[in-house]
Amino acid sequence: MPEFGSVRTRINHCWLISFGQVKRAASVALLTFGLGHAALGAEPAATAPPQRISFGELGASALELRGTQPSGGIDIGVRGDEVVAAAKLRLRMTYSPAMLPQLSHLRVSLNNQVLAALPLPSEQAGREIEREVVLDPRYFTDYNQLRFDLIGHYTLECEDPSHTSLWATLSPLSELELTMTPLELRNELALLPAPFFDRRDNRRLTLPVLLPEQPSREIVRSAGVVASWFGSMADYRSARFPVSFTSLPEQHGLVFATNSAKPNSLQLADVTVPTVSIIDHPSLPTAKLLVFQGKDEAQLRQAVEGVVLGSPVLSGAQATVTAVELPKREPYDAPRWVRTNRAVKLGELVDSPQQLQTSGIAPQPIRVNLRLPPDLFTWNQPGVPMDLRYRYSAPNEQDTSSLNISINELLLRSYRLRPEGAEDGARKVLVPLLDSGTVQQSEELRIPAFQLVSNNQLQFRFSLDPQRQGPCSHVPGDQARQGIDPDSSIDFSDFAHYTAMPNLALFANAGYPFTRYADLAETAIVLSDTTQAATLEQLFFLLGRMGRHTGTVALSYQLLNAEQAKQARDLDLLVLSGAGAAPLLSEWEQDLALAINGDERKFRELSVAPRFENPANANREAGNGGRVQINASGSLGAFISFESPLTGDRTVVALAGSDDAAAQALIGTLEDDGKVPLILGDLAIVRGDTVQSYRGDSVYYVGTLSLWKRLWFHLSQHVLLFTLVALTVVVLVAMLLYGGLQRRVARRLAATGSQ
Repeated sequence: MPEFGSVRTRINHCWLISFGQVKRAASVALLTFGLGHAALGAEPAATAPPQRISFGELGASALELRGTQPSGGIDIGVRGDEVVAAAKLRLRMTYSPAMLPQLSHLRVSLNNQVLAALPLPSEQAGREIEREVVLDPRYFTDYNQLRFDLIGHYTLECEDPSHTSLWATLSPLSELELTMTPLELRNELALLPAPFFDRRDNRRLTLPVLLPEQPSREIVRSAGVVASWFGSMADYRSARFPVSFTSLPEQHGLVFATNSAKPNSLQLADVTVPTVSIIDHPSLPTAKLLVFQGKDEAQLRQAVEGVVLGSPVLSGAQATVTAVELPKREPYDAPRWVRTNRAVKLGELVDSPQQLQTSGIAPQPIRVNLRLPPDLFTWNQPGVPMDLRYRYSAPNEQDTSSLNISINELLLRSYRLRPEGAEDGARKVLVPLLDSGTVQQSEELRIPAFQLVSNNQLQFRFSLDPQRQGPCSHVPGDQARQGIDPDSSIDFSDFAHYTAMPNLALFANAGYPFTRYADLAETAIVLSDTTQAATLEQLFFLLGRMGRHTGTVALSYQLLNAEQAKQARDLDLLVLSGAGAAPLLSEWEQDLALAINGDERKFRELSVAPRFENPANANREAGNGGRVQINASGSLGAFISFESPLTGDRTVVALAGSDDAAAQALIGTLEDDGKVPLILGDLAIVRGDTVQSYRGDSVYYVGTLSLWKRLWFHLSQHVLLFTLVALTVVVLVAMLLYGGLQRRVARRLAATGSQ
């Protein structure tokens, strides 16, 4: 599913430059003087080679500009440590051959400043063409919007602005070519997480990690906590953490050290207290290193926890952490998950109330993301109740104007937008707001529970009929206003947490069961060798991805070796790929559908996992698959899940790989939104670009459910047993009633005889 969920929704930030469009470099220097952000008086670094960024890489699909929706745009962020020196737009577009070339054109604006008006000659219409536009770098700010407006006309007489001949399409292969000049920054902790992560940069975060040559498990664990912190901030961008033991990264990077274990490539003084500092990169004047140090491993851990919890109060080039008290978390309290213990207002699910507002006669839909705990028990539930309140500019008369409500692009309901004071059965327009012609309406509806997954998106699309006042007269569409009231609510409090396992889909989409506690409090990650860079990168990626799912930091996970994992009871285990993991998995081989040990593979045939299945439904047929053992030299990776042999109702998820390339392939599969939906069941095998999932016949349940509901749910999985139990209950009740009636008759007969 797009996120959210592959349908990514972002706020459009338009920071306009005033006062004659002052150069951004000077603005940055003046703005950050108090923080010591820019190195005032220093010469800018050499200009970097141009970088090309496609519209698709910026999160935009094809931009469809039509008569009723003649505008579209993309957001462009510029990092705080860079300034745009030159910019070009290479626009690939196709437009309607029915438009009049002498009146029609495409207007290109940057931050509301018109930079070009592209003619639309008829001889190039109907086929894809490329146009190049030079963009003035002085108009770039931190947050930018590149806007395209189609001014289209198809006749010299009266026109219908919604006519189908008015269209143009901008390809996602269109691209920006940006030439950036890095800025030299001062060492300032107040800027964290910048420059190591900059929210204005919507590309994937790549943040190198420098470790001592023989890092201890505690040093690696501390680095993992920081990786989860940056991963939570990177969110949809994803985050990678390349690992090095000997050489310095050639960009901004993270460094972890104790007095007895330091990277050889960097000269660091000993410390006596937990310390964090920003230092200059020894060989790159524009790069910085964020250094975490401690006298020993315990102090290093305290330094890390102090930064991830207390970054808002850091300042200066160096700080020490004197005390840390970790927060106490409850299950399912992840900041990015919708609360399931009370009704939640839609205003709580957006960054700004403006995201719930729109305008025009055919505006873009209002989108609200719903990230849910993946173990919600939806069996036999009528749906999720939603109290919806919305406002709109009332039409003058009854027409086909409507509000369409969808979940994950599937239509839920459609409501007619009625004139002020009109009634529709039990539904009624409420009151005019401020006598402005805008009215509010209230609805109660239910979202079918079977349509919900881990990552969801609610869409509210207003569609208004053009208000015609005569043959050639229309009310301007931009006068129409619509909005969803932030006090509208959705309520998941009637849903229990209970689901069938193993289910790799829950892990791939939400990190479950490890993210049940947002800080991974009941999770142990098994890492056998701390000197394998590929396995460490896998660890840091997974922790960053967990942070992305939950929106918080993995402060409480355990990092164990294979021997310690054999004693890890009452914990969910995440086993990383690498040579050291093979012996542990071999001991649990009877529970595995696939065992990989170098070139040796042992495989038990399973059923192909169905793409669409209710997670609560575990009615699986017993398998009679054969077993096979194969030796092969090619790369092979797999996700494997099974019940922990150490503790019932606990889960093991193992990332198994034949080599380092397989470990990287598993990371790439989780990072690819198109492949994540293919990870299902008990086993998902990754070979190259293909993913094939399988489902076994063993099943267990995790979560809590009332005794009565649990009884009926499990009986419903076995129709014959359910029928026998129902008949038995009916017979017992009938016998009890019959016996009671017999005793009552006997008492009456006895009373009659005594008289």
